[in-house]
Amino acid sequence: MAALEKEMGWSEAALDGRAIETAFFGGGTPSFLTNHQLKTLFDMINTRFDLSKSEVSFELHPSLAKQADAADRVSTLLGGGANRFVLGVQTLDRNILRILNRGHGVEEVIQLVKLLNEMGADNLSLDLMYGLPEQTLRSWYDSIIGLLDLGIEKFNIFPLMFKSTDPVARQLASGRYQFAGAKERIIMHFMAEYILTSLGYRHGPIFYWTKRTQPHSVQQRRKYDSWNDNNLVPFGVGGFGYMSQCQFYNEADLDRYLSRVEAGEKPVWRGSALSKDDLMRRTVMFALRSSGVLLSRFEQEFGMSMETYFSRELETLRSAGLVSISNDGVLSLTAAGILNSGAVSLLFFVEQCT
Repeated sequence: MAALEKEMGWSEAALDGRAIETAFFGGGTPSFLTNHQLKTLFDMINTRFDLSKSEVSFELHPSLAKQADAADRVSTLLGGGANRFVLGVQTLDRNILRILNRGHGVEEVIQLVKLLNEMGADNLSLDLMYGLPEQTLRSWYDSIIGLLDLGIEKFNIFPLMFKSTDPVARQLASGRYQFAGAKERIIMHFMAEYILTSLGYRHGPIFYWTKRTQPHSVQQRRKYDSWNDNNLVPFGVGGFGYMSQCQFYNEADLDRYLSRVEAGEKPVWRGSALSKDDLMRRTVMFALRSSGVLLSRFEQEFGMSMETYFSRELETLRSAGLVSISNDGVLSLTAAGILNSGAVSLLFFVEQCT
C-alpha cells in the first residue's frame, strides 16, 4: 500500500486536470484487502485524482461473501466511487470449482450477487469460461442458465486458454482430468451465443455480452475502439501502460516492484515505442474484437489503404471465411472469425516491435 501511494504520487502532477474516463482495479485480488485497507486505498486515490465522472470497475472474488464484513467492504467500495463490479465466477459446477481450486462455491456467488443488488450495486459483469476440466455440455448450459436466473445482464464469456505457467495447463499435461475436445468447445461457444442472442443480449466486444442499451462498459469500449489514442496509466505489480504510442509494463514480481519503488525508481519492467507498422497492427487486432475496422478511417489515420497494406492477411482471412467487409466499408469478424479470433490476431502479430 505504501509503494502504491508513492507510485501514484509520481503521476499526480502529470494527470492533474486531465479527465479520467475509467479506473480499473483487478484482477480478483483487490477484494482480499481488509475493509481498513480498502478505505486507505480509496482515500489516497481520491485525494489525488478526480473519479467523480469516471467508470470505476472493481474485480471481486466470490469468496468475499464468506467474510463477516462483506457488506462493510461493499459499502466502502461504493463510497469510494466504485460503480461497476466484475466477478470471476467461471462456472457454477461445484466439482469443477473444486478442481480449479477457486476458493469459492456456488453459494458464495449467489450470496455476493444478492448482496450487491441489495446495496444498489446493479452494474455487474460476471465471467464464465468454457473448455474447463471435466466440463460437459450439460454443466455449461446449467452455468449459463443459473446466472440468467440471478438476473445477470452482463457477461464476459471466454474460452479456456492454456498457458504453460497455469496449473490448469499442468492438469492437461498430466492427463488427470478430461477436457472438452474441439467439437465440444465449438458447441459450447454457439450454445452460449444462441441462448444469449435469443434473450436479447448483444456482443460488445466479442467476448462480452450485454442486455442493456448502453455499451458493456466504457473500459472495454475504450480498450478496443480507441485506435491508439487511449492513455493507460498503470499502478501496482504487473500493471500495463500505454501512453504517447509507447507500450510498457510494470514489474510483475512483487519483491522487485517493492524494491524499485522504495529506491525511488519507477517500477517499469520493459517498454517499447511503437512504430507506424506496430500501431496499424495493434489497431486491427483490437478493433476486430469489437466494432470492426472502418476502412476509410484506417486510410485517413495512417495514410494508406488497409486492403493494400495487409493484402496477404486479408486474402487468407477472407478465403477462410473469417472476416467480411460490409457495404459501408467495415471489416469485421464473421461467426467463424469470432470463434477463431485468437488465430485471426496471430496473423497480424510480429515477434518483435519494430
